[in-house]
Amino acid sequence: MKMTKEIIQRIEGEATLELEWDNNKIEFAKIKFLNFRGIEKILEKRPFLDALAITPRVCGICNTSHIIAAINAIEDAYKTANIEVKISRKANDIREFALNAEKIQNHIKWIYFSILPEVLAIRGKDEQSITAFEGSEWIESQKACNDMLKAMALFTGQWPHGSFCMVGGVTCDPTRGDMLEAMRYLESVIKYCEEKIFGETIENFLKFTSSIQIMGTKGALSKIVETIVSEKLDNIGKSYDRFISLGNNSRKHSSKKSQGTIVVNADVKFVSESLEHSFFEENGYTYSKSALYKNKYTETGPIARMMIKKNPLIRDFHRRNKDSVLTRIVARIAETAHLLKRSKKLLERINLNEPSCTSPKVNYKDINSIGIGRCEAARGSLIHKIEIEKGLIKSYDIITPTVWNLGNGNKSFPAVAQKGIIGLDSIAKADLVFKAFDVCAVCTTQ
Repeated sequence: MKMTKEIIQRIEGEATLELEWDNNKIEFAKIKFLNFRGIEKILEKRPFLDALAITPRVCGICNTSHIIAAINAIEDAYKTANIEVKISRKANDIREFALNAEKIQNHIKWIYFSILPEVLAIRGKDEQSITAFEGSEWIESQKACNDMLKAMALFTGQWPHGSFCMVGGVTCDPTRGDMLEAMRYLESVIKYCEEKIFGETIENFLKFTSSIQIMGTKGALSKIVETIVSEKLDNIGKSYDRFISLGNNSRKHSSKKSQGTIVVNADVKFVSESLEHSFFEENGYTYSKSALYKNKYTETGPIARMMIKKNPLIRDFHRRNKDSVLTRIVARIAETAHLLKRSKKLLERINLNEPSCTSPKVNYKDINSIGIGRCEAARGSLIHKIEIEKGLIKSYDIITPTVWNLGNGNKSFPAVAQKGIIGLDSIAKADLVFKAFDVCAVCTTQ
């Protein structure tokens, strides 16, 4: 038996794969996140509204997801305390648009700066020649990300770390000009994705029901699928084929889980955390905790959302390849099309005459309550739990998507990504499987 260590590059933060080999195959993988900032502890004893300014600092990529989860937790605490909170559809739509915009730009970055380099490297190209800022393809993808962020910033005020949410709504009050500018940016991103990623109009792409239809297009998606299939990588990375989605968007929560194609309801009360392999326990080796549902490792993210929504295209990939790296990748790209269509609808229907925020008048020091907030971040289900005592945060707990997907189990009970990596015969394949989960180390060790 031998052991190798691999530093994972091109992710948010730092992570290390420690691989144990037997007969030239990976027998076990330890996923190590080695940085810690302690934001949950920093929040303790602070006024509870401070969470709206501090939690977006958890991550430089999914900061909007954190403020949405935080405001949902605080508003849930108001509800628990029998304090009525009224939120206009305008405010809810703005929250959802900002969350969608964050997912879209994240997905585009992930395609071009994480997945495509791995795929091209496996195909035999020199990885040094496909860095992010060489060639128009990479530059154009960055421009599309920037345009999406500019559309978001019209509502959030800035990116990253926009603190645009308040109990009862949002702090922005967009003008007609803001709406037109946001639509202009969104339309440019839609055009880019149609030409460069989908190789088809969104309307036509969303009608796809078969993996074969993708091969008739010319874009990054078909390039990725063709390469993965030709290199015989389409069936690697399979895990438990078990999925969970705990919140749709800022307005409503529809918790679901599935085993393969069978979808049933889920409840956040069955979510638990494990510190078994963390530095907080004896013989720990990572600052990451692990999340489980009914004591089982369960995958979250775009593949979970698309399977739970019974998307025909992803169901077809799943029929052929189950929860493989190929299905995982295609699901994230396909979700981008759905998010773009939904975001355009949101901009078209926002009623500027509605109030942006209607905060209830309360004495913050009188609030003693608990709340749970969740939303679907780019990488999957995000949960914030807050306990308030006399207006101050008594405890704050954050469960991120990476904690679901890249936690650590043991050889007899591996976590989601570990199970997908075990049995592979090369570091390159392990890297591709690892990157397919869209790793965020800073969220994991917040």
